[in-house]
Amino acid sequence: MKSKGFFFVFVSILFLFSCSTSKKVSLNENEITQKVQKKDFTVFVNYAYPSRGSQIYLTSEYSLKIKNDSAFAYLPYYGVAYVAPYNSSEGGIKFSEPIYDYIQTVNKKNDGWEIRFKVKTVMSDVNVFMEIFKNGISSININSYERESIHFSGEVKLNE
Repeated sequence: MKSKGFFFVFVSILFLFSCSTSKKVSLNENEITQKVQKKDFTVFVNYAYPSRGSQIYLTSEYSLKIKNDSAFAYLPYYGVAYVAPYNSSEGGIKFSEPIYDYIQTVNKKNDGWEIRFKVKTVMSDVNVFMEIFKNGISSININSYERESIHFSGEVKLNE
């Protein structure tokens, strides 16, 4: 009988560890500074704030990545769209495009950065404003003429 109990506990622990998703590791202040300065970072978002309505906790993995002179977004969208997408399966904010008008400045309190850039997609021009703090916390505002603006909050992390 004891062996059945031990076996059940062992299988339960094994099941818990095998079901884990990809691990995200928080970065320290120096790592975040280096990544922001090199334009090589990913913000994983966990809350969306539509222009209308209340905050939405995101249960899936969404992110905005900056890599050199390109931006890669996989974000949800909640709000009013003034122009419908060409393909109905193209919901959300998704792009993998070169960035232009990139401006990065140290914020007023000197505890992070303000980053502005634009992306030209098939549907529209997208304006992005980000704040990244030295502790990794970040916020993202996305604006375009085709949709109401939306705000996200998340954290810069290393994807393992």
